[in-house]
Amino acid sequence: MAGEEAVAAPAAAVPVADDADPAEPAPAAGETPEPVTAPEPSAEGTESDEGRGPAARPRGAHRKGSAKRTKAPWWELPVLVVVAIAIAVLTKTFLIQPFYIPSQSMEPTLHGCPGCSGDRILVNKPIYHLRAPHPGDIIVFRAPTDEWFNEPTPAAPSNPILRGLRWAGQAIGVIPPNEHDLVKRVIAVGGQTVRGLADGTIEVSENGAAGPWHPLDEPYVHNPLRGSAAVFGPVTIPKGRLWVMGDNRANSEDSRYHYTQNPDYAGDAVASTVPVSDVIGKAALIAWPPSRWTTLGTPATFKHEFAAAAAALPMAAPTVAGVGVVAPIGLMRRRRRRRAWAERG
Repeated sequence: MAGEEAVAAPAAAVPVADDADPAEPAPAAGETPEPVTAPEPSAEGTESDEGRGPAARPRGAHRKGSAKRTKAPWWELPVLVVVAIAIAVLTKTFLIQPFYIPSQSMEPTLHGCPGCSGDRILVNKPIYHLRAPHPGDIIVFRAPTDEWFNEPTPAAPSNPILRGLRWAGQAIGVIPPNEHDLVKRVIAVGGQTVRGLADGTIEVSENGAAGPWHPLDEPYVHNPLRGSAAVFGPVTIPKGRLWVMGDNRANSEDSRYHYTQNPDYAGDAVASTVPVSDVIGKAALIAWPPSRWTTLGTPATFKHEFAAAAAALPMAAPTVAGVGVVAPIGLMRRRRRRRAWAERG
């Protein structure tokens, strides 16, 4: 309508994105706008527009830092080698020692036949500090005399480096030792009487030659003897000594062989047996090759002998058991006394 002021229509609202930054207010008239400066990059670097990771550092900085962090001291490897050898030597000396089977005298229980790879067994050394050897145990022992050992001994190398490597291998048990060590099965112990019959059966008595006799059932025996070659005894084993035999009876220079066939020891119950002091330990298991892994226990036929021998043993086992019971009680009483003294003080 003429003469009336026109009313301006309100401007259309412009949509604003939710994530858009709010617009800064325009500077008032006469004010100078502040210059816009770019943000300074942080020490960790900035991310690129595409989000592909931190900005590149100066060339070589990362390599130098990582090299300083991963470099080990020069002496670390030699020290680790020396510590490993020391642990192996201590274990071999006092706990578990590997042994190489040098002959076929214990076939088929332990392989050592010509042309086959000999078994490696692990020997429990502390066990005979706690108890005496039992009938049925497979033991490793030092040959009482040179006549007991009929195996070739390898000559020491003349090269000092090879000699040192051989010594290290023997120290940790991966190379056969120079000592004359043998492995046999205990058949009878000191105080028992043993005899062999013409059919190859071995009998043991706890009461001398008068008996009664306990025949051994030995399915593990290979090449059993028959006839006059199998007959011996009766032999009463001296105290502190062991009558030992190989499982390969016809190919074992054992107590039976020395008692009946060795002209120097024939009929000698002392020379044909093994002193308990020469026993190194009890064969516990076959460790190598993996296809032969098995434990070496005591056959059931020796349970009767074990019970009789245990009854005749000295009081070492009860003494150890008594110490194991009394020691904790003594420690408890000592602690109570200390507490009582502390309360009085």
